[in-house]
Amino acid sequence: MLHRWLRGKNRNTPDKIEQAPLRVLHVGKYYPPYRGGMESFLADLIEQQRASGIDARAVVHGDPLPDDPEWLIRVPVQVTLVFAPIALGFPFALWKAIQRFKPEALHLHMPNNAAFWPLIIPSARRIPWVVHWHSDVLVSEWDTVLKACYQLYKPFETKLLQHSEAILATSPPYMAASAPLQRWLYKTVAIPLGLKPLDTETLQQAEEEDVSEWGDAQLRILSVGRLTYYKGFDTLISAVAGFAEVQLLIAGEGEQRKELEALIERERSHHGCARVKLLGQVSEARKYALFNSCDIFALASRERTEAFGLVLIEAMQHGKPCIASDLDGSGMSWVVGQSGTGQCYAPDQVQAWREAIRQALEAKAQLAHRGQVAQRAADAQFTIAQCEARIREIYQSFSPIAAIPDIEKAASSQLLVAVLQDLRDIDLLVQWRNASPSQQLVCVDATGDPEASSRLQQASITTLALADLGWEDVLAVVQRLVSEQGYTALTILPAHRVLDQGGIAEDRKPNWWQRLLGGLGIQYHRLGRDPWVLRDAATSDWALAAHGVLGARVWSFKK
Repeated sequence: MLHRWLRGKNRNTPDKIEQAPLRVLHVGKYYPPYRGGMESFLADLIEQQRASGIDARAVVHGDPLPDDPEWLIRVPVQVTLVFAPIALGFPFALWKAIQRFKPEALHLHMPNNAAFWPLIIPSARRIPWVVHWHSDVLVSEWDTVLKACYQLYKPFETKLLQHSEAILATSPPYMAASAPLQRWLYKTVAIPLGLKPLDTETLQQAEEEDVSEWGDAQLRILSVGRLTYYKGFDTLISAVAGFAEVQLLIAGEGEQRKELEALIERERSHHGCARVKLLGQVSEARKYALFNSCDIFALASRERTEAFGLVLIEAMQHGKPCIASDLDGSGMSWVVGQSGTGQCYAPDQVQAWREAIRQALEAKAQLAHRGQVAQRAADAQFTIAQCEARIREIYQSFSPIAAIPDIEKAASSQLLVAVLQDLRDIDLLVQWRNASPSQQLVCVDATGDPEASSRLQQASITTLALADLGWEDVLAVVQRLVSEQGYTALTILPAHRVLDQGGIAEDRKPNWWQRLLGGLGIQYHRLGRDPWVLRDAATSDWALAAHGVLGARVWSFKK
């Protein structure tokens, strides 16, 4: 990536560096107490990361609250356009957080228009990005406003994915079906979402909650979510109509409440009964009480906006079997399939869901056992600890030092980096290596020739291929080597001059342009042409500098 600048670490021993906490800055849409699947997951993830030793912080939309921790920055929203919050202060707040916190990774949660601000903030572009792809932006062909807005949104979305180091999808089916991700599958990995263990205090409060709404129903069905079109609550309401022994409770609030209330009345008059209650927004304790007291959980979403169905994991944690939509490209059926205790049915097919309810009534005695199996599956496969561990591995893979895991600390304190541009110079590298076995050599292969890689491997010369990394990553590797291995001398030169190092320091004279930049604290070099000789303090200063790379030219900026 042309303009990605990577910074070196402070000079420490490897042991000290391992103890330093990794600094990660999340850019989210909202944060609890705002309710939503993305928001709940972000809160659980940050809590787990901080418990695991990662210094995780976040910048999100919303009004600051008195009890907000110091690591959480909320930016007030001026207006919401087509479900997108607009906070005019967000770019400044993000820039300020980066300047103060100096994160080593940005974790951008999508969909989220605020995640586009790093594209125009230079300091943000110098940091590796992880894009957490919670959902595509799904546009209905009848929604002309949203369709027009997405045409403006899409180019930024593409740039964001292009610049990212890694993309995290929430399930294999969603990863395979997401159209925006298809160009970037080579750097996309599916990491299932997870939840933290149930809160003991809230569970105790849940036991005191009144759940008399169930009445005398033989089969208690629960569904939870915002009252909106894609959730498919209308399918559930129509499916339970006529079952006098079934009670459906729906927890959540939203713009479709009046439509759903009208549907309940129509089904009640048509079928004689429709035991459905809309409970509105409920507290966490009450939600837990509803999960504990239901027999089965239902999620009838009809669109891939329901990308994963985190609420299914909540139900499984409470030991409840699930029925969900068998929706192509969504993670819902995959999550239920992983538990091995639920069933999936075609979205919007009322008769199919009616049959599901009839089968659940007949198998009522087996539901408790199926719920226990679901609970074990949730504990084994969908915990926030497991999710956090896999995400941490992604962060750690950004370390440029991982590009050459077999590097060993040489007895000498000098590091030589030779830029190979001609196959014939490999013999010179071998000759120098044989004459200086105690000095560490790293070859930067700029030839692009497969034969070079083979010959260098045969000669046991540590190699970084420009075709794989690019100059910015090569420099980051060298910076980390200097910092972590404690080298006090560094030489970067063309491979054909490897046997002529003695005269390099004497014959290198900066031109007027280099002298001018030097007065400003900036070093300018043409990689592969200008030899670089650094000793002692100059070496450690270079390892701490920020580097900007354009083609084969590099600018080093003192901090």
